[in-house]
Amino acid sequence: MINQAGSAKALIVDDSATMRSTLKAFLESANIKIIGQLSSGNQLLQTITQLAPHIVCLDYNLPDINGLELLKSIVSVHPQVAVVIITGEQDPNLQSAAAESGAAGFIHKPFSQDQIVKEIRHIIQTQRLLADTCKPANNPNTDDNVLEFTVKKTAIIADDSKTMRALLTAILTNQEIDVLAEATNGAQAIELVAKHRPDLACLDIDMPAMNGLDALREIRKMNPSTKVLMITGNTKREVVMEAVKQGATGFVVKPFDPGKVSEAITKALGV
Repeated sequence: MINQAGSAKALIVDDSATMRSTLKAFLESANIKIIGQLSSGNQLLQTITQLAPHIVCLDYNLPDINGLELLKSIVSVHPQVAVVIITGEQDPNLQSAAAESGAAGFIHKPFSQDQIVKEIRHIIQTQRLLADTCKPANNPNTDDNVLEFTVKKTAIIADDSKTMRALLTAILTNQEIDVLAEATNGAQAIELVAKHRPDLACLDIDMPAMNGLDALREIRKMNPSTKVLMITGNTKREVVMEAVKQGATGFVVKPFDPGKVSEAITKALGV
Protein backbone atom coordinates (compact mmCIF):
# COMPACT_ATOMS: atom_id res chain seq x y z
CA MET A 1 0.00 0.00 0.00
CA ILE A 2 1.06 3.61 -0.54
CA ASN A 3 1.85 5.71 2.50
CA GLN A 4 1.17 9.43 2.59
CA ALA A 5 4.76 10.37 1.76
CA GLY A 6 5.31 7.86 -1.04
CA SER A 7 4.73 8.34 -4.75
CA ALA A 8 2.47 5.95 -6.64
CA LYS A 9 4.15 3.39 -8.89
CA ALA A 10 2.34 1.60 -11.71
CA LEU A 11 3.06 -1.38 -13.95
CA ILE A 12 1.35 -1.58 -17.36
CA VAL A 13 0.48 -4.94 -18.96
CA ASP A 14 -0.98 -4.82 -22.47
CA ASP A 15 -0.06 -6.55 -25.73
CA SER A 16 -0.60 -3.34 -27.71
CA ALA A 17 2.43 -1.03 -27.84
CA THR A 18 0.13 1.87 -28.70
CA MET A 19 -2.04 1.22 -25.65
CA ARG A 20 0.99 0.92 -23.38
CA SER A 21 2.32 4.22 -24.70
CA THR A 22 -1.07 5.91 -24.25
CA LEU A 23 -1.47 4.66 -20.68
CA LYS A 24 2.08 5.71 -19.84
CA ALA A 25 1.51 9.24 -21.14
CA PHE A 26 -1.86 9.59 -19.36
CA LEU A 27 -0.60 8.34 -16.01
CA GLU A 28 2.68 10.26 -16.08
CA SER A 29 0.65 13.42 -16.69
CA ALA A 30 -0.89 12.73 -13.26
CA ASN A 31 2.57 12.28 -11.64
CA ILE A 32 2.21 8.51 -11.42
CA LYS A 33 5.54 6.76 -11.95
CA ILE A 34 5.55 4.00 -14.57
CA ILE A 35 8.12 1.49 -13.36
CA GLY A 36 7.60 -1.19 -16.01
CA GLN A 37 5.70 -2.37 -19.08
CA LEU A 38 4.89 -5.91 -20.22
CA SER A 39 3.31 -7.20 -23.43
CA SER A 40 2.24 -10.56 -21.95
CA GLY A 41 1.49 -12.14 -18.63
CA ASN A 42 4.08 -14.87 -18.33
CA GLN A 43 6.56 -12.79 -16.29
CA LEU A 44 4.03 -10.67 -14.44
CA LEU A 45 4.22 -12.21 -10.96
CA GLN A 46 8.01 -12.18 -10.99
CA THR A 47 8.02 -8.58 -12.21
CA ILE A 48 5.69 -7.51 -9.41
CA THR A 49 8.02 -9.16 -6.90
CA GLN A 50 11.02 -7.35 -8.39
CA LEU A 51 9.51 -3.89 -8.96
CA ALA A 52 6.87 -3.71 -6.18
CA PRO A 53 4.27 -1.58 -7.96
CA HIS A 54 1.30 -0.18 -6.09
CA ILE A 55 -1.00 -0.53 -9.12
CA VAL A 56 -1.10 -2.90 -12.10
CA CYS A 57 -3.01 -1.77 -15.19
CA LEU A 58 -3.92 -5.15 -16.68
CA ASP A 59 -5.36 -5.87 -20.11
CA TYR A 60 -7.92 -8.68 -20.20
CA ASN A 61 -7.10 -10.07 -23.66
CA LEU A 62 -3.44 -11.05 -23.52
CA PRO A 63 -1.83 -13.48 -25.97
CA ASP A 64 -0.79 -16.08 -23.39
CA ILE A 65 -3.39 -15.88 -20.60
CA ASN A 66 -6.53 -13.89 -19.90
CA GLY A 67 -6.48 -11.08 -17.40
CA LEU A 68 -8.88 -12.70 -14.95
CA GLU A 69 -6.55 -15.65 -14.37
CA LEU A 70 -3.68 -13.24 -13.82
CA LEU A 71 -5.81 -11.11 -11.52
CA LYS A 72 -6.56 -14.12 -9.31
CA SER A 73 -2.86 -14.97 -9.14
CA ILE A 74 -1.88 -11.41 -8.24
CA VAL A 75 -4.51 -11.19 -5.49
CA SER A 76 -3.29 -14.52 -4.10
CA VAL A 77 0.45 -13.81 -4.21
CA HIS A 78 0.52 -10.00 -3.92
CA PRO A 79 -2.70 -8.98 -2.12
CA GLN A 80 -1.36 -5.48 -1.38
CA VAL A 81 -1.25 -4.60 -5.11
CA ALA A 82 -4.31 -2.90 -6.62
CA VAL A 83 -5.25 -4.30 -10.05
CA VAL A 84 -7.24 -2.35 -12.62
CA ILE A 85 -8.67 -4.44 -15.46
CA ILE A 86 -8.68 -2.51 -18.75
CA THR A 87 -10.51 -4.09 -21.68
CA GLY A 88 -12.43 -3.62 -24.89
CA GLU A 89 -14.34 -6.85 -24.24
CA GLN A 90 -18.11 -6.33 -24.27
CA ASP A 91 -19.07 -9.35 -22.17
CA PRO A 92 -21.66 -7.95 -19.71
CA ASN A 93 -20.58 -10.44 -17.05
CA LEU A 94 -16.88 -9.58 -17.16
CA GLN A 95 -17.01 -6.64 -14.75
CA SER A 96 -18.78 -8.77 -12.17
CA ALA A 97 -16.24 -11.55 -12.63
CA ALA A 98 -13.38 -9.06 -12.20
CA ALA A 99 -14.90 -7.69 -9.01
CA GLU A 100 -15.39 -11.23 -7.67
CA SER A 101 -11.75 -12.00 -8.44
CA GLY A 102 -10.45 -9.01 -6.49
CA ALA A 103 -10.08 -6.14 -8.96
CA ALA A 104 -9.69 -2.65 -7.53
CA GLY A 105 -11.09 -1.06 -10.67
CA PHE A 106 -12.51 -1.80 -14.13
CA ILE A 107 -12.24 0.39 -17.23
CA HIS A 108 -13.66 -0.16 -20.72
CA LYS A 109 -11.70 0.73 -23.84
CA PRO A 110 -11.77 3.22 -25.42
CA PHE A 111 -11.32 5.55 -22.47
CA SER A 112 -10.48 9.22 -22.03
CA GLN A 113 -7.49 10.64 -20.20
CA ASP A 114 -9.79 12.11 -17.55
CA GLN A 115 -11.49 8.75 -17.01
CA ILE A 116 -8.32 6.71 -16.48
CA VAL A 117 -6.62 9.37 -14.36
CA LYS A 118 -9.69 9.79 -12.15
CA GLU A 119 -9.95 6.03 -11.60
CA ILE A 120 -6.27 5.56 -10.79
CA ARG A 121 -6.12 8.60 -8.50
CA HIS A 122 -9.15 7.32 -6.62
CA ILE A 123 -7.48 3.95 -6.09
CA ILE A 124 -4.24 5.62 -4.97
CA GLN A 125 -6.08 7.75 -2.44
CA THR A 126 -7.95 4.70 -1.16
CA GLN A 127 -4.70 2.78 -0.76
CA ARG A 128 -3.18 5.66 1.21
CA LEU A 129 -6.21 5.92 3.45
CA LEU A 130 -6.15 2.19 3.99
CA ALA A 131 -2.46 2.27 4.96
CA ASP A 132 -3.18 5.04 7.46
CA THR A 133 -6.36 3.47 8.83
CA CYS A 134 -4.67 0.10 9.37
CA LYS A 135 -1.86 1.56 11.51
CA PRO A 136 -1.92 -0.18 14.91
CA ALA A 137 -3.33 2.01 17.62
CA ASN A 138 -1.48 2.46 20.90
CA ASN A 139 -3.92 1.68 23.64
CA PRO A 140 -2.07 1.09 26.92
CA ASN A 141 -5.35 0.61 28.74
CA THR A 142 -6.26 -2.52 26.82
CA ASP A 143 -6.38 -5.57 29.07
CA ASP A 144 -6.71 -8.90 27.30
CA ASN A 145 -7.89 -10.47 30.55
CA VAL A 146 -10.93 -8.19 30.86
CA LEU A 147 -14.08 -9.84 29.52
CA GLU A 148 -15.94 -7.81 26.92
CA PHE A 149 -19.69 -7.89 27.57
CA THR A 150 -20.68 -5.28 25.00
CA VAL A 151 -22.65 -6.72 22.10
CA LYS A 152 -20.92 -5.52 18.97
CA LYS A 153 -22.79 -4.00 16.06
CA THR A 154 -22.54 -5.85 12.75
CA ALA A 155 -22.20 -4.80 9.13
CA ILE A 156 -21.92 -6.03 5.56
CA ILE A 157 -20.13 -4.17 2.75
CA ALA A 158 -21.01 -4.08 -0.95
CA ASP A 159 -18.53 -2.50 -3.38
CA ASP A 160 -16.99 -3.78 -6.59
CA SER A 161 -13.52 -2.48 -5.62
CA LYS A 162 -11.38 -4.77 -3.46
CA THR A 163 -9.38 -1.78 -2.20
CA MET A 164 -12.50 0.11 -1.15
CA ARG A 165 -13.90 -2.94 0.64
CA ALA A 166 -10.64 -3.27 2.55
CA LEU A 167 -10.72 0.40 3.57
CA LEU A 168 -14.34 0.25 4.74
CA THR A 169 -13.59 -2.93 6.67
CA ALA A 170 -10.70 -1.19 8.43
CA ILE A 171 -12.86 1.81 9.31
CA LEU A 172 -15.67 -0.36 10.67
CA THR A 173 -13.26 -2.59 12.58
CA ASN A 174 -11.67 0.47 14.20
CA GLN A 175 -15.14 1.34 15.46
CA GLU A 176 -15.46 -2.18 16.89
CA ILE A 177 -18.12 -3.14 14.36
CA ASP A 178 -17.94 -6.71 13.09
CA VAL A 179 -17.88 -6.97 9.29
CA LEU A 180 -19.73 -10.22 8.69
CA ALA A 181 -19.35 -10.46 4.91
CA GLU A 182 -18.53 -8.60 1.70
CA ALA A 183 -20.36 -8.37 -1.62
CA THR A 184 -19.32 -7.13 -5.05
CA ASN A 185 -22.80 -6.28 -6.33
CA GLY A 186 -26.27 -5.42 -5.12
CA ALA A 187 -27.76 -8.88 -5.57
CA GLN A 188 -25.12 -10.38 -3.28
CA ALA A 189 -25.75 -7.60 -0.75
CA ILE A 190 -29.43 -8.55 -0.57
CA GLU A 191 -28.51 -12.20 0.02
CA LEU A 192 -26.05 -11.24 2.77
CA VAL A 193 -28.58 -9.04 4.57
CA ALA A 194 -31.14 -11.87 4.40
CA LYS A 195 -28.59 -14.30 5.84
CA HIS A 196 -26.92 -12.17 8.52
CA ARG A 197 -29.50 -9.50 9.43
CA PRO A 198 -26.72 -6.95 10.10
CA ASP A 199 -27.20 -3.65 11.89
CA LEU A 200 -25.62 -1.80 8.94
CA ALA A 201 -25.17 -2.27 5.21
CA CYS A 202 -22.62 -0.09 3.38
CA LEU A 203 -23.58 0.06 -0.29
CA ASP A 204 -21.84 1.47 -3.33
CA ILE A 205 -24.24 2.64 -6.04
CA ASP A 206 -22.44 1.87 -9.31
CA MET A 207 -21.89 -1.90 -9.18
CA PRO A 208 -22.27 -4.61 -11.84
CA ALA A 209 -25.19 -7.08 -11.94
CA MET A 210 -27.36 -4.96 -9.61
CA ASN A 211 -26.72 -1.38 -8.52
CA GLY A 212 -26.88 -0.11 -4.97
CA LEU A 213 -30.18 1.74 -5.34
CA ASP A 214 -32.01 -1.42 -6.40
CA ALA A 215 -30.36 -3.30 -3.55
CA LEU A 216 -31.34 -0.55 -1.09
CA ARG A 217 -34.96 -0.84 -2.14
CA GLU A 218 -35.04 -4.59 -1.57
CA ILE A 219 -33.11 -4.45 1.70
CA ARG A 220 -35.48 -1.89 3.18
CA LYS A 221 -38.46 -4.07 2.25
CA MET A 222 -36.87 -7.26 3.51
CA ASN A 223 -35.21 -6.09 6.70
CA PRO A 224 -36.12 -2.51 7.65
CA SER A 225 -34.10 -2.74 10.86
CA THR A 226 -30.85 -2.79 8.85
CA LYS A 227 -29.55 0.75 8.43
CA VAL A 228 -28.17 1.45 4.96
CA LEU A 229 -25.28 3.82 4.32
CA MET A 230 -24.64 4.70 0.68
CA ILE A 231 -20.91 5.23 0.02
CA THR A 232 -20.40 6.21 -3.60
CA GLY A 233 -18.74 8.44 -6.14
CA ASN A 234 -22.08 9.07 -7.85
CA THR A 235 -23.14 12.58 -6.82
CA LYS A 236 -26.00 13.18 -9.27
CA ARG A 237 -28.79 15.01 -7.49
CA GLU A 238 -31.46 12.59 -8.70
CA VAL A 239 -29.41 9.65 -7.38
CA VAL A 240 -29.05 11.23 -3.94
CA MET A 241 -32.76 12.07 -3.83
CA GLU A 242 -33.69 8.53 -4.86
CA ALA A 243 -31.46 7.06 -2.16
CA VAL A 244 -33.12 9.24 0.48
CA LYS A 245 -36.56 8.37 -0.89
CA GLN A 246 -35.80 4.64 -0.70
CA GLY A 247 -34.77 4.91 2.93
CA ALA A 248 -30.99 5.35 3.01
CA THR A 249 -29.84 6.35 6.48
CA GLY A 250 -26.84 8.30 5.20
CA PHE A 251 -24.89 9.24 2.08
CA VAL A 252 -21.07 9.54 1.91
CA VAL A 253 -19.35 10.73 -1.27
CA LYS A 254 -16.09 9.19 -2.55
CA PRO A 255 -13.32 10.10 -2.27
CA PHE A 256 -13.87 10.60 1.43
CA ASP A 257 -12.13 11.28 4.70
CA PRO A 258 -12.30 8.18 6.96
CA GLY A 259 -13.36 10.44 9.81
CA LYS A 260 -16.45 11.49 7.87
CA VAL A 261 -17.33 7.86 7.24
CA SER A 262 -16.91 7.09 10.94
CA GLU A 263 -19.22 9.99 11.80
CA ALA A 264 -21.82 8.77 9.31
CA ILE A 265 -21.62 5.22 10.71
CA THR A 266 -22.01 6.49 14.28
CA LYS A 267 -25.00 8.61 13.28
CA ALA A 268 -26.61 5.75 11.33
CA LEU A 269 -26.25 3.29 14.20
CA GLY A 270 -26.89 5.75 16.99
CA VAL A 271 -23.75 4.70 18.88
